Amino acid sequence: MWPLLAVAAIGLAGVGFLVLRPDPGGEGSAGSVAPWATLGTADVHSLAFDPADSQHLYFGHHGGLLESRDGGRSWSSTTLRDVDAMNVKPAGDGRIQIAGHDVYVESSDGGQSWQPVPNDLPGLDLHAFAVDPVDPSQAWAFAVGFGLFSSTDAGRHWEPRQQGNWPSLSAFRDDDAPILVAISEAGLQRSDDQGSTWRPLPAPPGQLIAVTAAVDGSTLYIATADGVYRSADEGSTWTATAFEGAALTLTVAPDDSNLLAVVDEATRLFRSSDSGSSFPGSP
Repeated sequence: MWPLLAVAAIGLAGVGFLVLRPDPGGEGSAGSVAPWATLGTADVHSLAFDPADSQHLYFGHHGGLLESRDGGRSWSSTTLRDVDAMNVKPAGDGRIQIAGHDVYVESSDGGQSWQPVPNDLPGLDLHAFAVDPVDPSQAWAFAVGFGLFSSTDAGRHWEPRQQGNWPSLSAFRDDDAPILVAISEAGLQRSDDQGSTWRPLPAPPGQLIAVTAAVDGSTLYIATADGVYRSADEGSTWTATAFEGAALTLTVAPDDSNLLAVVDEATRLFRSSDSGSSFPGSP
């Protein structure tokens, strides 16, 4: 893995592309349907829709960043390679931030070039990262060994919020204020004051792996070792979706809370347009 400062000039033109085609068939974890694609990476970290285009997705893994421009049917490697892209956070203005194990970089040109984010975090083992969906200058990060931090200037300066472990973070907007939901060592939690205080939320059964929220909080989704669950009341109650099995990462489209994408333990990508009620194969 490259150290942070070595990422400043990651190659641009001339980078080779690995194209991953849709899975030709077989049963997937979302019932007896074919996945849209099999990513074929050594691990699964993060998944995100481009806020400006729901056909454009990013997938982060231990070896860098992949992208799809056809809704998840085919995938190509990007210019960001050989870094641990544990968290991928694109903004609508073309900026993308990547936070992971010993890496915190950003792109201001849609991923063509990457630079280290100058910051004052005490450590850069960033296992969880969230941004305000309305104001991406507001961000939250879990630095392993140091706890949860918040930033109001796109990650340049950080303030400590909570100790402990916070392996999954997501943010949504409610009455023009950012709301955080998180999986912590204490279970599923919510913060209405940007991470300073937290209250517990009911959680679906099974081991909690990742949480994501629609921009307005109208729908929350949790990936567990036993499937994906949906909440339509900001986490007060949960309903099982049609996705069964271990989901390792998931994301909801910023412009459509019904549009959900999931990657399972076999690196297969599934997509639902009805809030997880069904996961049809790629058209």
